[in-house]
Amino acid sequence: MKKLFSSIGSAALLGLLVTKASAADALKPDSAGYIRDWVMLAPIALPEQETCADSVFKEQIKDEAALRPKAGDKIRINGKELTWQNITASTNYFDFNATLKTVNDHAAGFMVTYIECDKEMPNVTMAVGSNDQGRIYFNGVDIYAFSEARPLMLDADKGRVSLKAGVNVIVFKVINEQNSWQGAMRFLDKAGAPVKSLKIKLSP
Repeated sequence: MKKLFSSIGSAALLGLLVTKASAADALKPDSAGYIRDWVMLAPIALPEQETCADSVFKEQIKDEAALRPKAGDKIRINGKELTWQNITASTNYFDFNATLKTVNDHAAGFMVTYIECDKEMPNVTMAVGSNDQGRIYFNGVDIYAFSEARPLMLDADKGRVSLKAGVNVIVFKVINEQNSWQGAMRFLDKAGAPVKSLKIKLSP
């Protein structure tokens, strides 16, 4: 297992539904700092012979770290055309199956968001959770991976990052073994309070 953030227990699971977003820019985190607005691509079927723990470390899309999608962009993966779409979670985590209205086992999905900052914000805490495996690319850098099956726990893993002035790109890949397929992310300041002043965009 590769994990670059420390694992920290968190709150109980909350909420159930995810709904599609409008294309509006200059969105905000919710009252607890969770990012609800993303550009989603899913489902990507994984090879039957490949374990999900292995899949999280492999690229399902060429140059995953460099992804900069917007709604309507199309991509062909394993002979199937998929389209990026905007979504807004109705609670503090996103849910692939609820958005797709289908259950997708042994599959990968991507969530991308663009965080715009008026000034540099050094040493903020990125708090994440995933059901199941997760991987994060931050401004083109592979910063985090979790390779085990697990239920979603909010803020399960935490690590320090610096948000640069301007646009910061987050690519969050989540692998689903079976049943629930979810993820959550927010930023916390040095005192542990949610950062709510960020601007969220849905295009680069």
